[in-house]
Amino acid sequence: MKNIYFLRHAKSSWDDFRLKDFDRPLATRGIQDADLMGNYFLSKKIKLDLIISSPSRRTKETIDHFFLKTKQNIVYEKKIYHCGIEEILSELYGLDESTKSVMVVGHNPSMHEITEHLTGKYLEKYPTCGLAALSYIDIWTELKERSADLEFFLKPSQLR
Repeated sequence: MKNIYFLRHAKSSWDDFRLKDFDRPLATRGIQDADLMGNYFLSKKIKLDLIISSPSRRTKETIDHFFLKTKQNIVYEKKIYHCGIEEILSELYGLDESTKSVMVVGHNPSMHEITEHLTGKYLEKYPTCGLAALSYIDIWTELKERSADLEFFLKPSQLR
């Protein structure tokens, strides 16, 4: 059994309009949500083999707060920043079969689209810091549309 988690970055700040999109930090609510969601995730004692993340500032800050700055095996992949389903699948296809649990930290609409694509489940909205947990039984290169089960989809508002 393999587990895939898709985490959308937490709420970002728009306070400084001079910043490029890539360089926007988290807003105060984003920090609070990432802490809240991370505490929930850690309470479930879920162990990850790998995190694949967009290298944007807001995704890096989301990871720092989500994991309480504990050491994680993280690969920052530029193609995850504003990507489509194919780029995410390409990353997952490249995983070694010894990797049983992976988290992808990225942006919308890609986190929403890949979750619906792999599970065949409709999600009305994928808010900032939304977390989808999928289970999958086959080898990574066989991952395709409707091949995974949605174990849970959690929004920060459900924990507040």
